[in-house]
Amino acid sequence: MTDPTKPPGIILLICWRQWRAERALARRGVRYRSTDQAVVAAAYAAMTEDEFETSNARQTWANWRTIPRALKGRVPARPWRALDLGCGTGTSTRVLAACAPAGSEVTGYELAPQLAEVAARRAYAPGVTVRFVCQGITEPLRDPAGEVVRAASVDVVNSSGVVGHHLDAETVKPLVAEVRRVLAPGGVAVLDDGPTLPTAALTGRMREAGFEPLGRYKCWPLATSAQVAFRAPG
Repeated sequence: MTDPTKPPGIILLICWRQWRAERALARRGVRYRSTDQAVVAAAYAAMTEDEFETSNARQTWANWRTIPRALKGRVPARPWRALDLGCGTGTSTRVLAACAPAGSEVTGYELAPQLAEVAARRAYAPGVTVRFVCQGITEPLRDPAGEVVRAASVDVVNSSGVVGHHLDAETVKPLVAEVRRVLAPGGVAVLDDGPTLPTAALTGRMREAGFEPLGRYKCWPLATSAQVAFRAPG
């Protein structure tokens, strides 16, 4: 599977544009690099579609290089159900849908309503049903009808650029418990580590909940953050 949007050589330009976008946001008082959930929610609510996608472009580039590798050989060949946590404008959801067999269902979760609306307008892989829910990822996860997601009903849970950047070893606990609840036995969680939740801290919390670490996947050798894959018990 290849990234349909960005060739590998453009990463330096992506980083430069992201730096400029973050400086412009900071001049407006918008700072999203925080573990304070009120600050994070206000920052993303203040962003336009273009501001978010420019600020998130490096993560979008990374998603095509990490998510497929983390899932390869670990999910059923049959249609599966996936949840994409903190999906933004749906760029990570596109990768999940591209990985999923026809007949699969993917639900994206995004806190900022205007970003979820953009995600809902995107085109996704044919044969895969994609829907969105506007809510935080540390709350009980609900389906698009507003019902709590049934226990042990999900095959894959993904987060990209969210858990390791906006949660820490304490605030991640409700999310880990909810991922453990919704995943079917043997299901796969692919969660990002990062500056606020390093690999060891994330892995420790997941081990406490009974998950087995499967591997850590970086978009390029010098990357400081990565996607970490875990297998649910059973």
